Order: sequence, then structure tokens, then C-alpha cells
Amino acid sequence: MYAEHQKMNPVLEKARELDIATNPAPEALFDAGNSGFQIWCTPDDHPAGWESIPMTQGAFSKPCEYVASVQWGWEGETITHLLLSTEAFALSELRDRDRYTGHNRLEDLAWAKEKIRWLFAEAEVPLLPIRTDTR
Repeated sequence: MYAEHQKMNPVLEKARELDIATNPAPEALFDAGNSGFQIWCTPDDHPAGWESIPMTQGAFSKPCEYVASVQWGWEGETITHLLLSTEAFALSELRDRDRYTGHNRLEDLAWAKEKIRWLFAEAEVPLLPIRTDTR
């Protein structure tokens, strides 16, 4: 399993370099973990439908809101895919939570996939298939 994690290490290193908490650059939208990363959006770079969402800076380097989580997908002891899940908390707060959760909206998935492709290209790591969490 260690060797599999090492294959993905350049992606996590690039995500740490582009950490939204500390890097004010426009492309810094990531928060790296041990086996994946999170993707955040800003007023200037966000999925369709987020145009009117107020975003605050808080403890981050710029105003932002959480959009997605990407985890390594395993088959046995091999990382074979990425598991993408989006949760539009900021959008769901504007609507009736019982009817609208914001989970895996098509617009959020498309935007997040674009950011994933870009991050892997920047890290010079071959992109694995992206699967959507279907909880």
C-alpha cells in the first residue's frame, strides 16, 4: 500500500503547494489529506449556479466555499480510480434542506473534474478514472 500512496504523492505535494488556506493565488483551491484532497471555490472560480453565493475568507487565504472531496479508490491493494463527491453546502443553505442537499450536482461534478484534471497535469501524474460517490 505504501508504494501505491507514493505514486500519488506528487498530486498531494502539488495540492499542498496550492493550499487554499495559505496560498492566495487564484489557482490555489485545494486542501490535501493523506489519501486525497478537497476542492474549494472562490467568487472568481466556481461551478455554475454559485454566482450569488456570499463567500467569506475566515481562516483561509481568500473568500471561499467547499465544493468537493476526492479520495483514492482502491481495488485490493491498488489505487485504480478517484472517488469524487460534491456537497454544495453553501447552495443548500439557501434552500429547503429537506428537498435540496446539493449532493453531486452535475454542475459541481463537471467543475470539480476540470480541477482534478488540471491538478494531475500540473503534478505530471497520469489521471486515473474518476468515479462519482453514489452514497
